[in-house]
Amino acid sequence: MRRTRKFELRASNGERRLPGSTVLPALLLLLLGACGEKVEVTINAPSSGWEVYGVETLSVTCHPVRNVYYLELLIDSVVVGADTYPGPVSSFEWNVAGLREASVHRLQARAVSGSREYLSSELTATVGYRSRLLLDGSGDSLWVYRPDGKRDTGFVPLADGHPASPRFSVGCDSVVFVSHYKLYEAAVPTGQAQVLDSVENGIYSCDASPVSHLVAFEGYPAATAHLFLKGGVNPKVQLTHEGDFVLIDSSQFTCTGNSSPVFSPDGTKLAYFRRSKCLVSGDPHENETREDAFLMNSNGSNPVNLSAGVDDAYFTGFTWTFDGKWVLFRAGTGAVPDAVLAANMSGHAIAGLPLSAVAMACSPEDSTLVFISTGPEQPLYSVGLVWTSDTLYVGGAGAPLGSDAHAQGASHIDWVKYAGQ
Repeated sequence: MRRTRKFELRASNGERRLPGSTVLPALLLLLLGACGEKVEVTINAPSSGWEVYGVETLSVTCHPVRNVYYLELLIDSVVVGADTYPGPVSSFEWNVAGLREASVHRLQARAVSGSREYLSSELTATVGYRSRLLLDGSGDSLWVYRPDGKRDTGFVPLADGHPASPRFSVGCDSVVFVSHYKLYEAAVPTGQAQVLDSVENGIYSCDASPVSHLVAFEGYPAATAHLFLKGGVNPKVQLTHEGDFVLIDSSQFTCTGNSSPVFSPDGTKLAYFRRSKCLVSGDPHENETREDAFLMNSNGSNPVNLSAGVDDAYFTGFTWTFDGKWVLFRAGTGAVPDAVLAANMSGHAIAGLPLSAVAMACSPEDSTLVFISTGPEQPLYSVGLVWTSDTLYVGGAGAPLGSDAHAQGASHIDWVKYAGQ
C-alpha cells in the first residue's frame, strides 16, 4: 500500500523550497541515479475534469517510487507543494481553495530520482465559480445564478406555493425557505420539500447560517413577531420576548415586533429589525413608536441599535459585507427604496447610498455587491463597495451582471459560498 502524505507549501517569490532536509549523502545520490528507472509523474484530474469546480484538492503521484526522493507541484511555474525525503516519496495532495475563482493556471509536476528529473505533461486548469446567487423566482421556482450572470438549473421545491426568503444552507446542499407560513427545507436541486418547523400564527422570514445547520426565523407565537433559532431535530429556541426593552435617546422603548433575521458571515451574530414603543408614563417619548435596525449575538444576547441616529423608517433587506464589518439595508416599503443605508458594528450609520435596489446581496468573498434593479424586468446589476472601519461608499454606478441575468417577480436574493460539484 502506498503511503500518502499531505503538504501545503506556498512560495511567494517563485523559488523552489524543500521542506525538511534536502541534502543527501553523495554516495546515496550516485546509487539512486545509477538505477536509471524512468519515473512517470501524474497530476490526477478532479472528478469534474480540468475545470476545478467545487474541488478542494489535487493529487500528484509518481511511479515507480523506490528511487524518488523529491516530488513537487508547480502552478504557473511556482512550487506550491512537495513530498520529499526522508521517508517514502510517492504522492501528496494540494489544497486548491486559494486559487482565484474563474482563473486559468498552468500545472506541472516534477519528480527527482538520483541526478535525474522527470516532468509530467503540462496541464491547463480553469478554476470554476465558488459562490452562487439564489433568488425567489416567479411561480414556484427558485433561480440560481453564477457570479458571471449565467443561470444554473432552477428547481421547484414545492408544488403549491411561492417560496419566500430562500436561503442556501451551509454547503449549499439544500435550500431553506418559507411557504404557507411554515419553514421548509428542500435538497438541491430537485429534492422534496420537508417541513422544518411551524409557529401558531405563522412564519414570515428566515435565514440559514453560513457556517452551521442553524436556521433563524421570524414567527408569531401570539400578536407580536419574535425571532427563533432552530438547529436540526432540536426544538426551536425563542430569542426575543414580550417586554424586552432598550434605551433609545435615554428613553425606554419596549419591543412590539422583531423581523428579518440575517446571520453574520461567521454565524455568531444576527442583524434584524425591531419595532418598539415607549410605554413609560410621563416620558418625553411616551407612546412614540420606532423602527430600528438591530444586531445581537446569535443566542439572543447583547442587542445593539445600528440605526439609533437615523430618523424612524421602515427597514428591509439586510446583507453583510464578507468580513462582517458592515451591514447594508433598505428604508421604505416599495420596490424603489427611500434610501439604502450601511452601519458598522458600533452603530455608526451611513444613509443615502446611491443604490436603487429591490433587494441586494454582498459577495461572500470580496467587495462586490449584486442588486435587483428596479427596471421593468428587474435586471441584476453588480457594483463594487469600498469601506474602512468608519466609512463605506459605493464605487460607481454599477454594471449589468449579464445579458440574461434578470429577476422579474423576485424580492429576495442570497449570495453564498458554493461547495457543490
